[in-house]
Order: sequence, then C-alpha cells, then structure tokens
Amino acid sequence: MAPEDPRRLLQGFEIQHADDPATAYEIAREHYGCELGTSQREGFRTSTTCAQLPNLSLLVSATSLPIRLLTKSSRMLHLHLCRSGHCTLTDGERRFEIGKDQALICSPGRPALLDFSADYEELVLRVPPAMLKRVLASLLGFVPRGHLVFEPNVATDTQHFSGVRELLMLLAGTLDPEFSVWPRAALTRLEQACVVSLLYCSQHNFSDLLTSPATKAVPKIILDAEHLADSAAESRVDVEQMAKTAGVSTSTLTRAFLKSRGYTPAAYAKRAKLNHAKMLLETGAATTLIGVALRCGFANSSRFAQDYRETFGESPIETLRRRRPGRSPDPQKH
Repeated sequence: MAPEDPRRLLQGFEIQHADDPATAYEIAREHYGCELGTSQREGFRTSTTCAQLPNLSLLVSATSLPIRLLTKSSRMLHLHLCRSGHCTLTDGERRFEIGKDQALICSPGRPALLDFSADYEELVLRVPPAMLKRVLASLLGFVPRGHLVFEPNVATDTQHFSGVRELLMLLAGTLDPEFSVWPRAALTRLEQACVVSLLYCSQHNFSDLLTSPATKAVPKIILDAEHLADSAAESRVDVEQMAKTAGVSTSTLTRAFLKSRGYTPAAYAKRAKLNHAKMLLETGAATTLIGVALRCGFANSSRFAQDYRETFGESPIETLRRRRPGRSPDPQKH
C-alpha cells in the first residue's frame, strides 16, 4: 500500500517522492544527513515534505514499506510524532517504540537508529540547539552550563504535550510557502510556544531546574552575590567581588551556584548586564548600541550584540526599532 499523501499537511510545499530505495537513499543523505536502508523493493514508495520556518522546520514523511534510518550525529533536535504505523528508536541497549499519536525525541549531536513500519506517516519538528538554549535561558533566567541532552521517550499524556501536538498540527495544516497565512512575527511566537511546551513535556538534564518549586530555599551566599550583580550592572563586577560580598571563596560560590541554580556566578553577572542593557534600550535611557554596550561593561560591541541575540532572540537593533518605530538606529553613533 502506498503511504498517505502528505499534501493534506504542509499544502503547497514541495514533495520529494521516491519510488525506489536508491533515490530515497540519496534524498535522505543529501537533504537530511542520514542513511536509509530497506530489505524490500517491490511496492517501495516514500514521500517527504519540508517547510522551513523562521527558526524551526516541519516535515511530513511517509513510507509504504519498512525502512531504517541511521543518523550518526544530527545538528538538530528531532521530535517524531507518529500519525500511523509505528517507529522504534534504538539507543545503545535501549529501545523505544511509539505508535499513533505518540512521540519520541532524537537529541542533537547523538546517533539515532530509527526503524519505521510499513504504511508509516509522521510529522517531524526540527529544532536547532541554539534556539533550545535560548528558550531554556529565558525560562530559567540564565544560560545553564552544558549541552541539553534529552531522553528519547516523551510523556504524551500530559497537557504540555497536547499543546505541542496541537500547535504543530495547526502550523502544518495552515502554513503556505508564501507565509501569507501567518506573518513572520506570529510564526516566531508560535515557534517559541512549541519549544517551551516541548521543554516541559520532555525529560532532559535541566528538567529539574524547570520543575523546581519557586519556594525552594536558596543559600544566602547566592542571594548576596546576585544582589551585587544586579545592583552593579553598570560596573565591572567579577566573580571575585561576588565571592567577597558573599564571604566565601570563588570555588565555594561557584559550587553553590551550580548546585542551586545550574549555572555559574559569572553567567549570572553576564545575564544581569544583558538584562540591564535591554531595559535601557526598551525605556529609551540609551539610544546607541555602542553606548549601551560600554555602559554595561561590554568592551566589544560585536560580542555584546551576539550575546544579546542569543539571550533574547533578537538583536539590540531590533529592540531599539520597537522603541523607535520608523527610525533606523545608527549602531555606530555615540
């Protein structure tokens, strides 16, 4: 049986068909960086449709016969949402199988071996690690230390997953190649909503930070150090000064931050400066990029702009434009 025609989702986007394993192998290798294999040929047919959003991408794929996909190291997180058939992910000695309306995750940078059944169809969300890190930082308040690593299984019986599924189906059912249905600004916010819900419905190495009670006791040395960083955002506060204020050594303060916050005191100080810079730009207290960078202790304005974008998902120029609509700020003007 041929796979369901995926055109009812992602209508208008180009569909890549393959009626033989060799063509399917080339498509998988060239466009998606994975190796495709199958033990059957008669009646073979696959189809894939891809829609690139401002930050994410959506795929609808289907196969008539069982196939195996091997990805040695993906640059993206992949959320596989099964729509028919079943899929099995082999992760070392562990195996995870999903059926209709269930999902699994392939973490970026990790190998993945996926076996798809005959008459399989899925909707796939691909998320770049930079966006995962940016959204997680916005939820926690700071950029956590280390890379995000996800457990393959997804709790599909939660409200958070229901939100992800409904958002993905809404996007896949209404998107068009010209983006006439969803303006770019709306798509960007829908993308962020998808990633936020995904971070909450999945298990990863920072899940505890997201689910920790707000009332959890925080050591006084951390509160003292954070207060210094917040109140001196326009000064050159370093970890040594934060430790001195807290009355402990830098190593003790760092261990306390990592245990209670999941990031270093240096990361907190940097985020405090970026938050202050954002406030200055949004309120009109600063009108030039170089001026606000220097004012907040960033000697390199280019590095400041890069850190700002990674933290807030937009450039400082975009923040200024929202404050001053219709005017193009001069990033070089003091």
